[in-house]
Order: sequence, then C-alpha cells, then structure tokens
Amino acid sequence: MSNHSKEVHSLVDRSEKTSHPLPRLVFSVLRAIDPYLQSLLIFHGFGHQLLSQFGLTTIPAGPKGKVLVAMAAGCALKQIINMVYILEIKIDYSAAVGICIYNTLTNSIASLSSIYYGPSNELGNLQYVGISLFSVGLLTELISELQRKRFKDDPANKGKLYTGGLFSLARHINYGGYSLWRTGMALTSGNYWWAALQFSFHLWYFTTKGIPDIAGYCSKRYGDEWKKYERDVPNTLLPYIW
Repeated sequence: MSNHSKEVHSLVDRSEKTSHPLPRLVFSVLRAIDPYLQSLLIFHGFGHQLLSQFGLTTIPAGPKGKVLVAMAAGCALKQIINMVYILEIKIDYSAAVGICIYNTLTNSIASLSSIYYGPSNELGNLQYVGISLFSVGLLTELISELQRKRFKDDPANKGKLYTGGLFSLARHINYGGYSLWRTGMALTSGNYWWAALQFSFHLWYFTTKGIPDIAGYCSKRYGDEWKKYERDVPNTLLPYIW
C-alpha cells in the first residue's frame, strides 16, 4: 500500500468501543435465520417458483444444495461469534441490518444458482474447489481475528499494534479469508460467473475502500509502528499473492 497522504473517511467510528447490545442481537437473529431461508429456496420450492417466473428451467440441487445450506450455517455462526465476542467497535442498527441483507442476498444468489447450474446428482470438481476455498477462507478469517483478540485482551498489550499470528503473513488477512470463502460458496453453487464476480468485487472493495479506511486509522493511532508493519508485511490480503 502507498502512504496515506490523503485523509481517509471511516465508515465507522473505530475510536468508539461501546455499543448497545440490541443492534448486535438484531444482527445475530437475522444471521441465524439465513440458513433456513436458503433451505427454503433450495429444497422447498421457493427458488424454483422464483426462477420459473423468469422462464428459467430448474433442476434439483442435489448434494451441493445440502453443502450450501451447511455453508450458510457456518458463515452465519462465524459472523455471530464475531459480532457478540470479537468485534469491539460501535455497531448501530443500520450497519447491523445492512450487513445481514448483503450476506443473505449473496447467499441467495448462490442458492438459486445451485438449482440452475449442474451437476444435480453429485459433487463435481468445481464443488470440491469451492468447499476447499470456503473452509480455508472461513478458518483464516476466524482464527486471525481470535488471535488478535487474545492479544488485545492482555492488559500488557494495551495500545500496541498486533502483528503476529496470521497477521504476520498479510496485514488484512481476515479480509482475504472473507474473499476466499465468499468465492468458495459461489463456486460450490456451480455458477463460476458469480464466483468470478464475488472474488473480483471483494478484492476491489477491500483494496479501494476497506483497507484504506483501516490503514488511515492505524497510521494515525500507531504512527511509526504501523509504517514498519507495512514495510515488514507487504501483502495486504493474501500471503505472497496480493
């Protein structure tokens, strides 16, 4: 990343650590409902009815549909853990609901794709690649954030920048993990166009929006310590790649 000579306007107030529990509760409930919504689309006819309105012929999702529902449950659980246990910044209702809407919409596109794109009776190579990316991405995001939380929870580390664990491989490796599991979920659906769009969009968004936002905040808070971290760890999202 280049130096941050231009001021970055944060979408959230990272200096505010207190947050009312109700927005977090709303987030958790909405995310917990999502796997059930995906099962309705895939296995209970709602997705078939929706696509038929556009003249599209559908097929049974088969085993990849079950995998997608499991993925929806897995990412929902991860995000609930993040919201109620890991995340420290203030969350309001609009942010909580907006994040849930985005995740449910992207999951729903994958679910609808699973009843349109083959194969329907078995898992193919595309699904196995997708499952691998999803697993690696979700674990990378979760483990990196838990490692950072453990560091920050130690009073001896108050005010210090965390540069260890998985964050020693890429400065925003949690975002890289999110990009991977989103792409993996799309691949599992059989829709490689949606997978390519998901991967490209998240790389673009994090590189141009999310990372400059956080980097601007960290540069002001940690000063030379952050500049050294940028020099020592040149990759932003994916180790040795990006």
